[in-house]
Amino acid sequence: MDSVVQYLLNHSRLEITLVRIKDCTADSFNVSIECQITATGPVGSIIEAMLVDLVYLDREFGKMLLPRTKTRFNGAHVQFYDQTIHISDMDIWLRMLSDLTHNEKLVYQLRNGEAKLKGPFGTKAQCGYNKDIRVLGMNGFPALIKDVDQDEEGGKKKVTMTFRNLSTFEIDYGPSTVFEIQEGGEEEGKQWRTIARLKGDFFTKRGEFHVPFEVETVSLDDDDETTDHHANGNGEMNGISPAAKKLGLDVEKTYYFQGIRTENEGSWTNEAIKFIRSPLLLTEKFIALY
Repeated sequence: MDSVVQYLLNHSRLEITLVRIKDCTADSFNVSIECQITATGPVGSIIEAMLVDLVYLDREFGKMLLPRTKTRFNGAHVQFYDQTIHISDMDIWLRMLSDLTHNEKLVYQLRNGEAKLKGPFGTKAQCGYNKDIRVLGMNGFPALIKDVDQDEEGGKKKVTMTFRNLSTFEIDYGPSTVFEIQEGGEEEGKQWRTIARLKGDFFTKRGEFHVPFEVETVSLDDDDETTDHHANGNGEMNGISPAAKKLGLDVEKTYYFQGIRTENEGSWTNEAIKFIRSPLLLTEKFIALY
């Protein structure tokens, strides 16, 4: 009986539809998961709750408690919310998030579970549980400028960005997350130059979503500290401000939307946010902010 159950578990499919991460600290986070289990066999059963290792590239980075699950002939829908995960290997966890951000696909594993099953007519079985989890990555986290607004009286500059998250992972980086729009650096020895700083509440939702940011534009006439770290711009554009001309801003040039830091200084999100580096085209309305 155990060997039959082992075969069915090995050949079952686990499709993750949501991984929502929030309340991030220096070594933990809360996770909510929704998934669909299929190919579980012709009869229903009950799989008791079990603890599994979370593994990426053959290294464990935490443990997760899978809830008690009742399967039917067509599988089961499983969901649980706000489970705290303690990170045991920060390096591999951050490596996984980096690969998730940049790659089209990702595979991580559930390992070393002990599955206890109850079947029809009081039958029972126990076997090991190991499962590869295949998910879509964010594939570079595409970004574009959707809208720009400037408060003439208060002088506040705002921009709404549109992002496309192809993965099932949602990560709450929290309020006052800081990004920069950067230019240059492609040539060897040339430094990146910051042309704008953005701050806003950043939560990477599934699919296409929009985020409003407050914008601080950066000119070559900023304080000495800023100027010392940025290369001089050149280039000419007609019909724009002297500051924009001096920076050489151009709607046809590729810039980069770069994560800098989060509000929670002690959280691992301060490192993870830096993995976001998306090619970006400026709009004429954005350049008009200078």
